[in-house]
Amino acid sequence: MVMRRFAIAAVVAALYAAWGQPSSSLSFEVASVKPAAPCCDPGQRRENKVGIGRIDFPNATLWYCISFAYGRRSYQMSGPDWLRSVRYAIEAKAPAGTPNTQLPEMMRSLLAERFKLQLHHETREASALALTVGKDGPKVKQATAESGDGQSGARVGISAGAEGVMRLEVSIASMGTFANTLTALLGRPVVDRTGLTARYDFILEFSGSELGGPRATGGYNEPPPIPPAPAGGEPSLSIFSAIQRLGLKLDAQKLPIDVIVVDSAERVPVEN
Repeated sequence: MVMRRFAIAAVVAALYAAWGQPSSSLSFEVASVKPAAPCCDPGQRRENKVGIGRIDFPNATLWYCISFAYGRRSYQMSGPDWLRSVRYAIEAKAPAGTPNTQLPEMMRSLLAERFKLQLHHETREASALALTVGKDGPKVKQATAESGDGQSGARVGISAGAEGVMRLEVSIASMGTFANTLTALLGRPVVDRTGLTARYDFILEFSGSELGGPRATGGYNEPPPIPPAPAGGEPSLSIFSAIQRLGLKLDAQKLPIDVIVVDSAERVPVEN
């Protein structure tokens, strides 16, 4: 079984904290913003990375940066098409000792300063899937102190089995994290309506035939591409049925979604 893992770090909690115009007093100690160099072959492409107290985005769209700064996926964002196509190389370092949870707020300051980003938020009704608790209650195990990455960060691993079985291994994750993961996998908004506030460990196995693509919703914190399943018959258990085995369910609903609307931004950033 081929396995790829991606960490959903504690930074996620901070990503959802702020709205409206960037008014943060937090800022990077030093930052370089310039047009990205022409890209390379896929195998040689440098990935956008968040390190300890720093970011390195060698080939990022402004759309991606806004998603990182405000913790929103593509279905929660609206703005001009060029935000998705023009690419920039951004390197920034925070003052020593800055926790990674503050990096998104610093990015908001950077976008306001260098790109003159102006935005607002509004509520729009959209077709979505509500993650709720089944009639018999949840059947997921509450996480232990030994779960996750050892730093209180959730871990989600996904793999493809020999018969087309997708396996999602979740450790020390909130239902909000699980809903975000399902959003990325299904390519449809999934909103946590469970009311569950603890963190959990569980495994989900299901057919991969319904997946909408891991990057269907775009933005920051998308999981890496799922390894392709070897040839073989797919199991009949859908992801919806598999979720019901956890004592949860997905219901299609019209739900209010908070959306960031980009009012204006400069294509050419302020010089370093």
